Amino acid sequence: MSALFSLKINTLKIALFLILTLLFLNILHAQTLVRGPYLQQLSHNSITIRWRTDLPSNEAVTFQKQDSSKVFTIKNTELTTEHIVQITNLQANTKYTYTVGTNDKTLASGKDFYFITAPDATQSRPINIWTMGDFGASSTEKYTLNQTLVRDQYLKNKENHTDLWLWLGDNAYCCGTDIEYQKQIFDFYGSTILGNTAIFPVPGNHEYYETTTGQVDKKINYFNVITVPTQAEMGGVASNTKEYYAYNYGNIHFVALDSYGLDEGKYRLYDPQSKQYQWLLRDLEANQGKSLWTIIYFHHPPYTKRSHDSNAEPELVAMREKLVPIFDKFQVDMVLSGHSHSYERSFLMKGHTGHSLSFDAKVHAVQNVNGKYESNAGSAPFINKYEGTIYCVVGSAGRLDWNGDPNPHPSSVYSNVTIGGSLLLTINNNRLDARWVASDGMIRDNFTIFKDVNKTEKLSVGYGEKVQLTASWKGTHRWSNGVRNQENLIFIPKKDTLITVVDSLGFLKDIFQISVLPQPKIFVKTLDFDQICVKNKAKINFEVQNTTFDKWTYQLELSNPDGLFDKPTILDKSNKNSFEIILPDTMQESKNYHFRVKPNVDFFESIPSKAFSVNRPANINFVGEKTITFDSTINLKLRFEGTPPFAYKISSLPEGISENKEINIKVKPIGTITYILEKVSNICGVGNILADNKVLVLAPLNTENEQNQVVNIFPNPTSDEITIHNQSGKTIKGVLILRDLSGKKLLQRSVNITKEEKLSLHELPAGTYLLILKTHDLKVSKKIIKL
Repeated sequence: MSALFSLKINTLKIALFLILTLLFLNILHAQTLVRGPYLQQLSHNSITIRWRTDLPSNEAVTFQKQDSSKVFTIKNTELTTEHIVQITNLQANTKYTYTVGTNDKTLASGKDFYFITAPDATQSRPINIWTMGDFGASSTEKYTLNQTLVRDQYLKNKENHTDLWLWLGDNAYCCGTDIEYQKQIFDFYGSTILGNTAIFPVPGNHEYYETTTGQVDKKINYFNVITVPTQAEMGGVASNTKEYYAYNYGNIHFVALDSYGLDEGKYRLYDPQSKQYQWLLRDLEANQGKSLWTIIYFHHPPYTKRSHDSNAEPELVAMREKLVPIFDKFQVDMVLSGHSHSYERSFLMKGHTGHSLSFDAKVHAVQNVNGKYESNAGSAPFINKYEGTIYCVVGSAGRLDWNGDPNPHPSSVYSNVTIGGSLLLTINNNRLDARWVASDGMIRDNFTIFKDVNKTEKLSVGYGEKVQLTASWKGTHRWSNGVRNQENLIFIPKKDTLITVVDSLGFLKDIFQISVLPQPKIFVKTLDFDQICVKNKAKINFEVQNTTFDKWTYQLELSNPDGLFDKPTILDKSNKNSFEIILPDTMQESKNYHFRVKPNVDFFESIPSKAFSVNRPANINFVGEKTITFDSTINLKLRFEGTPPFAYKISSLPEGISENKEINIKVKPIGTITYILEKVSNICGVGNILADNKVLVLAPLNTENEQNQVVNIFPNPTSDEITIHNQSGKTIKGVLILRDLSGKKLLQRSVNITKEEKLSLHELPAGTYLLILKTHDLKVSKKIIKL
């Protein structure tokens, strides 16, 4: 019985093991994507990608540059359902595609899943922003329909990729729970938007309604959903909290604030004692003079009279009274809010902190125009915006309500409570365009802001220089010389010129007053030499007139020997006003060389130097045979190179001077002698003696030793071999040498002749040769004829 019981226990253990194994494998391989992926904290070099799976799993992200085959992978073995992966070391202003999944399975891929990194400080391109608040609402059919239409019309009207999606609070009703965020945001907007658009949110009051203590302890779902730059990862001052934060994107500084949560359990944003208020001051102070644009967004608007009333609600009054002076001081460009379920857009305004009845456009509107930038009367853009702020309430992307007051806030240029919509912003360098796209697809409000336009610029350009004129705005352009639709105009003015450029609607105008300098002149100063030798150093000074010297690079040119610059030799390049060169060894002799200095442009008048002579150093060598048979008179042939006259010295002979490059010198040797070239010189100094610097004159053939018949050589002439017969009666021990008549050595060997020695001439061609027998006290030379 015990054995049977043990068997059952073991069987149960095995079954349990198999069940657990199957469950583990199911965890690894049966995951389903239930949220995202969605993009957070997108900068010029990094991004955070988040998604959720139904079961815990490991995670893997692949990414690659568009049109690149190189794929990068990030893997994490930790099991979780909330996946948060940061990618770093990305290239700025670059499109990447990506996938997400587990180490074994891809959960999301395709055309929707990509991102474009922000431009860095050196780059400029249009930046597109989508902003809205109070949108995730499904409690009524009206809200759901409005949210659907707003989303669909955004997709139809967006002109290019959207870089940033700003959530203005009350993002998911009623209380910002996880279920509400899932249904009313992540499921509703889907991968078409979430897969490629980075979200930078703020909370509204409804996010805090999830718990009764959320406003104090911040333990709400909203903070679990988001990953935002709290440590100044994207610029700004670190906030160290998800409640509020700052970041830079291109040339825009964004500040995202929490207008409902409590600091230390008691202070709202507008309270000067709150940490957030103090942080806001530090951040805006630190940003002064850096980013061209500053945009601040939070939920509760300072100015509204639609579903909320900023006259009557204390928290909105406080927002206006405490924060607007800060926005004025730091010249904030736009403030975006939600809360009021409508759309309201103000004048470019400053200095209004009171009741709506106290607003006076003549006093508080910095520019009393509607900003629409249209051809209609009074539709001028905001031009050269240096101060003042535009306040936009964008709270009708889902909820759409009205308190019944027929009078909008008097600061509003445009207000709409009857139809929902969302706001699209495009910032292109110094131009901001805004379009409120309503749920019927109509653009019911729009405005444009320009900074640093309508310039008058005075330019002084050099004669013949290319000048580039750049209009101070992005948009349409009509140049006074007839060029259309070009932001830049490039041309070469020949005289003083006035050029203007205007936009197509006549609101913008740049004036360029161009003064053209006289034709530049460049000339070589007087040389400090009339003649010079090659390989010698020369300094050439030059002067430039009618232009700025350091604008150009200069090259030193040498004429041909006839003084012409048809194909000049370039000797050096420099950005200084003198050249120090060594004349090339390849230069021919001439008395008509010139230097010329030319800049790297072709419109200078270039005046060459005076003529100068170029001399070459002396070289000398013997010409002809270097071993000569003895004769009573011998010609030594000399050849010179370089510039005459030449002074030279040959050993055993007096010094000589020659005006010619080839000469013959007659000498009368009296015996064996070697003539050696000892030196040569000319105007360039001591020259070179080339390799052939010796001539050997052999001893006379009828030597005293031959007359005494020490040896006898026969037969001579011969056809094959000769015999050297020793007639001295003593052994001859020495060296036997055979040369041709040019002196070339054909044979040398040691000999020890008692009676005779034979020498074969079989391999030699027919001709005359010289046979030499040397001992310590004997030298015999004999001409041999080979038949």
